[in-house]
Amino acid sequence: MLKWVTDRVFPSEPATGRLGSVDFNLWLAQIVGVPLNGMRGEARWVQIVALIYGLPVLLFVAIIYCGCELYDLLLNLHSLNIFTQNICLSLTRLAGLFKISNTFYCYADIKYIIEQFREMTKRYVQSTKQKRAFDRGEFANKVPLMIYSILVSFTGFLGMWMLIRNPIDVAGKVFPFRVYMPLWLPNGIKLAYMSFSVIISALQIVAIDYLNITLMNQICLQLQILNLTFDELLPLDINPLDEKSCEPDPNMTLRAAIKHHCELRALGLHIEMVYRTPVLIQFVASLVIFGVTGFQAIVTPAGSNGAVLIYFYCGCIFCELFLYCWFGNEVHEQSKTLASSAFSAPWYRFDRTYQKSLLIFITNAQKPFLFTAGSFMGLSLPSFAGILSKSYSFIAVLRQVYSK
Repeated sequence: MLKWVTDRVFPSEPATGRLGSVDFNLWLAQIVGVPLNGMRGEARWVQIVALIYGLPVLLFVAIIYCGCELYDLLLNLHSLNIFTQNICLSLTRLAGLFKISNTFYCYADIKYIIEQFREMTKRYVQSTKQKRAFDRGEFANKVPLMIYSILVSFTGFLGMWMLIRNPIDVAGKVFPFRVYMPLWLPNGIKLAYMSFSVIISALQIVAIDYLNITLMNQICLQLQILNLTFDELLPLDINPLDEKSCEPDPNMTLRAAIKHHCELRALGLHIEMVYRTPVLIQFVASLVIFGVTGFQAIVTPAGSNGAVLIYFYCGCIFCELFLYCWFGNEVHEQSKTLASSAFSAPWYRFDRTYQKSLLIFITNAQKPFLFTAGSFMGLSLPSFAGILSKSYSFIAVLRQVYSK
């Protein structure tokens, strides 16, 4: 049922280069006020509406509200408990603002990368196996975005319900609504502004984060397509001893595979160049946020509304970081299978030209793809485990300081 819905709302079609997962991601960004126009071929009037709506949202939600939170942080340096609540929110906002700014700064690069993926899809997804793999990969790319968005939205609406239920004790005083609001603002506007800003800013971060993850997953999907290319070299109904009878031609197929691999390598480096600094900042912020939210979970009375929100917020950060590391790890593991897939083809039945070209391909394929956080740490599951370990140590330090 879920696949049926996603295939019709945001369909993926290899023949036309349509990437439903990318279109879904870009649509979400426009809905929450990040006008990444022109990347999914939308109509001109849609781009104008998205721009008119998105710029004020970015100004009031991503910039002004962040400034109000930072001002509240400066007013509460005397209390470790309040300070940790503020620093957690401020780090999240600042990291999100930097990632949004980086996305606009690298707009042309990101648009070029998406266009290259569309062209690759049209050019290389040809066989039945490749089309099935493409269909599965696109669906697998849409599902985590939906789950991630629902988790973040639920957390935001839970906080909004707490705010509406008890505005006097929550507004400006309890996580995640620790923010300074001008005294001259009417209370109704304050509550609406807080609620809207918390939900929209969280979904903006989801859209920007997952755009990076989507592009990494497109690399992984194209690597799967490349692996399946070698399955086409020897159809079962063709005499393997007669090289000339093989369709498609082995040398042409291998040349296309080498070209495909080189294009993927170049695109991978391009994605790394665009996102390595924002990912590094996110990893550092997540390390601190994990520690701070863990500390808040310890000092906040169990069963209270504040504690429930902190647990959900920590779950959102956990999900964000895990998705980066999981898909980065998937790309790394998928790229390591290229050499064995190429060698598994019946190379010994083809001419010396094919064999020499295959040797070059295998040599190049032995260097796996690896996305990093600022070239310091690979996006992998061991890196994720390391961050959790360091966060636990940070929690222990904060707890000792608070107990004194």
